[in-house]
Amino acid sequence: MKVLFLTVALSLFSILQAEDSTSEDFGFQGIYFVKGMMTDKDFHGEKKPKEMSPLIITPLDNGDIEARFTVNKHGKCKEITMLLEKMSQPGLYTVEEGKRRVRVEKTSVDDHWVIFCEGEFHGNQIRFAKLVGPHPEENLQALKEYKEMAKQRGFDETKIIIPRQTEACTPEQA
Repeated sequence: MKVLFLTVALSLFSILQAEDSTSEDFGFQGIYFVKGMMTDKDFHGEKKPKEMSPLIITPLDNGDIEARFTVNKHGKCKEITMLLEKMSQPGLYTVEEGKRRVRVEKTSVDDHWVIFCEGEFHGNQIRFAKLVGPHPEENLQALKEYKEMAKQRGFDETKIIIPRQTEACTPEQA
């Protein structure tokens, strides 16, 4: 369950800008969907993410980004909010006081981004590569480019997971 939570949490880290301008300059705000993900760790049984809710991205005035999403854990809805702190290098952010780093790279496909996350989670080092876009439908060109970019960074493209898109739950729901 910890790996599933990390997968979902790092998805949030993912929705970032790829250049040294504000997110608004690129239209990188609003709702995004995780269309594919890979990790350097194996998922076992229930830990393998099968579905994901949309990510809500809000750029902040200081260049940081707030990312929100919901998870339905044991029948209870929980909203997760993460603050991605902008670093001096364009497209690079930190989360949780530097425990994790997130790099975002734009693909050639309109409004599709590849997010590379790495860092410590519960004492273990882990890396993720995620493809995100503004629509839940699959885009074959974006997926192909994502696989190539991830492979260049040492990810095994055969471990790609394509999560089913679900609607966000509301924390009042049980």
